[in-house]
Amino acid sequence: MSKIGRAFMSLILDKKARERLNAPAPTTGPTTGPARGPGGANSPSGRANSPTPTASAPLSPPRREPSQAEIKARLDAKLDQVQNRPQRTASPTRQQLIQDALRTRSAKQDVFENLSAEQRLKLQVLAMKAMMPPKNG
Repeated sequence: MSKIGRAFMSLILDKKARERLNAPAPTTGPTTGPARGPGGANSPSGRANSPTPTASAPLSPPRREPSQAEIKARLDAKLDQVQNRPQRTASPTRQQLIQDALRTRSAKQDVFENLSAEQRLKLQVLAMKAMMPPKNG
């Protein structure tokens, strides 16, 4: 575990929990059958001789952190993949629609530049009121 991971674990877990986390998981053999209740034939006390289950499930082995060289190699491979993928191009009709919309937007933008600050504010308030849902009642 990295230094940062250990630092966070020290903030979150108490000492006993950290020790249990770092301890190797106990190995238990497979049980031969279901545990028997009182009156079972496996032992004089009526309990099965199977191992008792642990309080927590065994943890998987810690994952090895990749080295800087491995990280750099993965990043370079991903960068090559992104840069070399085929570019999607819009159909000529779609390109024309986009250009028309941009031209219209820039032409309409000039109208707002000619307004005073007070007129712009009034226009914004009017637009907000127009977009508000009607009040019921």
